[in-house]
Amino acid sequence: MTMEFQAVVMAAGKGSRMLDLTVKMSKALLPIGNYPMLWFPLNQLEKAGFEEAIVIVLHSAKRDILLSLSQCELKIKLDMVTIPDDQDWGTADSLRHIADKITRDFIVVSCDLVCDLQLHLLADVHRANDATVTVLLSLPPRSFIDAVGPGPKTKRRSERDLVGLDEKGTQILLLGSEADFEDTIKIRKSVLKKFPHMVINSRLTDSHLYIMRKWVADFLTTAKHIGTVKGELLPYLVKKQFSRRRKVDGPRHDGDVVEVPASDIFSYQSEDPLEKLSKEMSSCLHSGADGSTGSNIRCFALVMDKGFCVRTNTLAAYCEMNRQIPKLLNSLCSLPERELTAVHPSACIGAKAQVGPDSMIGAGGAVGGMATIKRSIIGQHCCIGEKAKVSNSLIMNHVTIKDGCNIQNCVIASNAHVGEKAELKDCLVGASQHVDPLVRLTNEALVDMERLMQI
Repeated sequence: MTMEFQAVVMAAGKGSRMLDLTVKMSKALLPIGNYPMLWFPLNQLEKAGFEEAIVIVLHSAKRDILLSLSQCELKIKLDMVTIPDDQDWGTADSLRHIADKITRDFIVVSCDLVCDLQLHLLADVHRANDATVTVLLSLPPRSFIDAVGPGPKTKRRSERDLVGLDEKGTQILLLGSEADFEDTIKIRKSVLKKFPHMVINSRLTDSHLYIMRKWVADFLTTAKHIGTVKGELLPYLVKKQFSRRRKVDGPRHDGDVVEVPASDIFSYQSEDPLEKLSKEMSSCLHSGADGSTGSNIRCFALVMDKGFCVRTNTLAAYCEMNRQIPKLLNSLCSLPERELTAVHPSACIGAKAQVGPDSMIGAGGAVGGMATIKRSIIGQHCCIGEKAKVSNSLIMNHVTIKDGCNIQNCVIASNAHVGEKAELKDCLVGASQHVDPLVRLTNEALVDMERLMQI
């Protein structure tokens, strides 16, 4: 059976807000609760009944991503499409690259979204409003707004979205990042006349989950000036809701001059003949009496005010997500019979070791005697020494933490080694880094600076 929508997962991001972790690993493979980040949107699609998805990845990451996902028991069929590593492509550039694969309306989701929304709810809004694009908006949990990542203390940047909605809270009238606006927000008088009760919200977040018409992908093939979905495509579509198709003078066979439609975004739209006829016969088409904008472009939103919806696109959000994932993982699981255990059956827990219920131990992990693990994620094939203490931390795969260490609120990337009785607090240890025994470090970032300079 052919699904109503195609699914496209954006997994080629380089993780510019968390380069300390992505310098040696694709952002899509960063672990959340011992599952690769990309698993979560794929799991959500599978749960909604999707049998296949297009996944856009960097060329260099394809092999590792396929290997990692092969261990996750996903049934959804994946069409991996690669884009070049050496070119700075945006999300709209990536959609343009796969436009020939898109044959019907489609869902676009970012690989860093962790969300328990039932996708049919978003589809219902899309269908009910005959939308061009439907956007999922959400209110981030307070714990994620206040979250602070490990490493050196830095001034937090404000990255709020400004979203203008109609009085029903469904149609998008204004959309952009706070940084895109100056001290004042300019709104057309004609828009305010049609929508006098616009509400502008700075607390809602664009979750990077969209449903789009097929013709939007066709439009992108020629609109090469548009590079990103959120920053450029969506604001453009929102503005075009209040425009009419341009016309230019063209000759008739008898020599007279008439107005004909110009080639622009409206030329890509397909319209139902009956709907077109009804609009032509309507006396209130351009009056705004029926809420019409005079354009067939419609941008709508579903505001998710219940459930869980978070983007893990910053170091702080990523760390907080790993702290909360033990209590969320089974509710996010795609199949009722697939219960995910906190401690993998192959893990070895030493005598008198304590592993809290809010922690997870990956496959092949070893926790030494009298060690304590609290509110932490321990990756695959990690070795935690005797009497070591790990709290509020993320320990990635193949990490060794020797006897007597004290690790608090840290991220330790894959293949790192921490010497005996080292004490780390609020630190970030990069992949393959070595921490000497007995050191005491706070708010430090131990990373491969040469690799960071190359990026």
